[in-house]
Amino acid sequence: MTERPQTRRRERRPREGQAPAAQRLSVAAETAAAQVTSLLKLSSYLVSVLDPHEILSSLVPRLVEALPSVQAGILWLDHQGRLRPTATFGLALDRATEHGLMTCQIRSGEGFAGLALQRGEPQFVETPLGYRATADMIGPANDSLFQQISEQLPRRLTAAAVPLRVGAEMIGVIELINLGDRDLVPDWRPLERADIPMFQTFANLAASALKNAQLYAEAQRNERRLKAFDAVVTAIQTATDLPDLVRSVLDVVLELLPASAGALLLLNPVADQLELAAHQRLPNDCAEFLACVRVADAPCAEVVHFGQPMQRPLLEERGEGPLLAAGMAACAYFPLLAGGSVAGVLALFGAPDLTMLSDKDLLMPICNQVGFAIANVRLYADSTSERRKLNTVVTSIAEGVVLCDGLGRLTLANEAALALLGLDSLPFEQPLAEMPDFYRMRDLDGSPVGVEAMPFTRALAGEVFQDYRLVLRGASGDETVMSFSGAPAHTDDGTIEGAVVVFRDITANQKLERAKDEFLAVAAHELRSPLAAVRSYADLLLRREQQRTETDPRDLHGLTILSQQVSHMLRMVDNLLDVSRIDAGQLDLQLQRTNLITLAAQVLDQQRPAAGAHKLVLETDEEAITVACDPLRIRQVLTNLISNAIKYSPAEGAITLRLRHVAGSSPEAAAWALTWPAAVVSVTDEGGGIPPEQQSRLFQRYYRARNSRAEGLGLGLYLSRQFVQMHGGTIWVASVEGVGSTFAFALPLSGEELRDEES
Repeated sequence: MTERPQTRRRERRPREGQAPAAQRLSVAAETAAAQVTSLLKLSSYLVSVLDPHEILSSLVPRLVEALPSVQAGILWLDHQGRLRPTATFGLALDRATEHGLMTCQIRSGEGFAGLALQRGEPQFVETPLGYRATADMIGPANDSLFQQISEQLPRRLTAAAVPLRVGAEMIGVIELINLGDRDLVPDWRPLERADIPMFQTFANLAASALKNAQLYAEAQRNERRLKAFDAVVTAIQTATDLPDLVRSVLDVVLELLPASAGALLLLNPVADQLELAAHQRLPNDCAEFLACVRVADAPCAEVVHFGQPMQRPLLEERGEGPLLAAGMAACAYFPLLAGGSVAGVLALFGAPDLTMLSDKDLLMPICNQVGFAIANVRLYADSTSERRKLNTVVTSIAEGVVLCDGLGRLTLANEAALALLGLDSLPFEQPLAEMPDFYRMRDLDGSPVGVEAMPFTRALAGEVFQDYRLVLRGASGDETVMSFSGAPAHTDDGTIEGAVVVFRDITANQKLERAKDEFLAVAAHELRSPLAAVRSYADLLLRREQQRTETDPRDLHGLTILSQQVSHMLRMVDNLLDVSRIDAGQLDLQLQRTNLITLAAQVLDQQRPAAGAHKLVLETDEEAITVACDPLRIRQVLTNLISNAIKYSPAEGAITLRLRHVAGSSPEAAAWALTWPAAVVSVTDEGGGIPPEQQSRLFQRYYRARNSRAEGLGLGLYLSRQFVQMHGGTIWVASVEGVGSTFAFALPLSGEELRDEES
């Protein structure tokens, strides 16, 4: 019988050391279970904490306490792609090295933690040389620091760098270090690669707890911001004036920072200084220090100049000695912004942690709201002051002043206006259409005035006018002549938003003017016959003197002057008679077809003796321009314009008389606001020109320019306008000071005259 192999009998024997190995497995299992239990307890604690600062400060110490395989650790958080240490525990580093570690930052791929961030998975080193090798990957900025850390760590070292993950997002890395010393912890055990999955699971739980705490804290901050903002808005809305506003706002802000003192400084831009408007919990000497300080000397000058907040320790050299003496250590200055300008400064003072407690994200929106509120209060105060000044000015004016809005509705009238109109109160919201009948508006001829001819309507159309005379019901109830002047009121972009009209009672003046006109008409009528006889006899004497063989030059010169002066007086008398005929409606036109070119040449020939050295030039491209007109009156117009040009032009200056035919649709007609075919006659001189403010009054009765040196009654241009308008035409002036003037008039052409021109 064959014996069984010896090996089988050995398999049935118990192996040596089997009991000790089982015992080790049992101990390891118990240790691992204990670690899992500790980590679960720590995870439960972290989930229950809602303060992210507490999690950041307690995570590493509690983890070291819970894990026998970990004696030290570093918590790194990701800030825009760079890792910054947030907490350390258990590292035996000198103070300078520890400070350098807490203030450094590393990029992805740098160092042990940066490698874990870059690869997105846990990293493990089992030897000091492996850990030091990761220090060699540090950039130049941190090279010397991590060399110092490597030199101060023990030679027996095992480390793990575990990413902190929240879903697909990595928020940081936790670095766990076994210092290799059994004497440090009673139940010490080595850090093994097999622990990594457990650490990663815990790191994910810790990261989720930290993220939730951060979100909760952010929600709490947002809630506090909303409540604070609501409190500030309420304080602004309930404030009765600027002092009440700043006091209420400062109370709200200091409720958010109960350990701080504060002040609100308002900027006085005129004096370029900050003035204390309100303060809380400040000693008297500190309040006196801030009572009034020039911006250049203020400790918060940069805040005023640049509009940015500033948080720093108090400094003796910045003039903050009184605040330091009062036991304060830090300050925070926030600009009160109103758009792009600084309305003031919120100043907070307190302990060294004030810079952390004064949340810029919370306070800046509040300060912006306060800045706008201060600017609005100041703007309202300024507008109220300006309104009072305007009301005082308007009330003190002796003439009637009335304002309307863009729709013509009355908005303001002074007492003089109400008295002139015979009203006890202003009829607000009265539409324009009702005004002509309400005020019984008539023109000087007694015809009713339509809405389009009312002073407000003209001003709202953009017209600026003066001495516009209308007849309406006055204070006595009788018909009263009023002289109106008006202009539109424009916004900054040029839009018409209303109008202002000033008026006065000129009934007495009108009666005086009418009496004067009647007297002048009678006087002119009585003077014309004697003057005509004198002129005839003067002309006879002049002709006889000229026919004598032996002529005395002095007699000839005297008779020439006599004839000219009598003719001038006779023209003035004729002008006065024409005015009286026009006013009486007794001047009729004797229309006949007239060649304007022939008429203009005759007038120039008549004016040459009086022109002296002046050059009289006739320009036209037409052979004939025929119009239906009264040649006597058009001759008067031409004579007035040419004689005026001679009077006001320098010696030897050129005077040009131009005639042309203008079609109604031509650019030239559009430039002169002509909408119909016309014959245009212009007289251009080289005189000194007419100021713009005088041009609009040149065609008024008896008006003569202030710089006028020639004699006359101021009726020539007035009559010229009347004659042209009676022909259905228009007359205007264009003048540039120092260059010269052009007086022009246009007479309409009928269809028959146009056919004559074309043929």
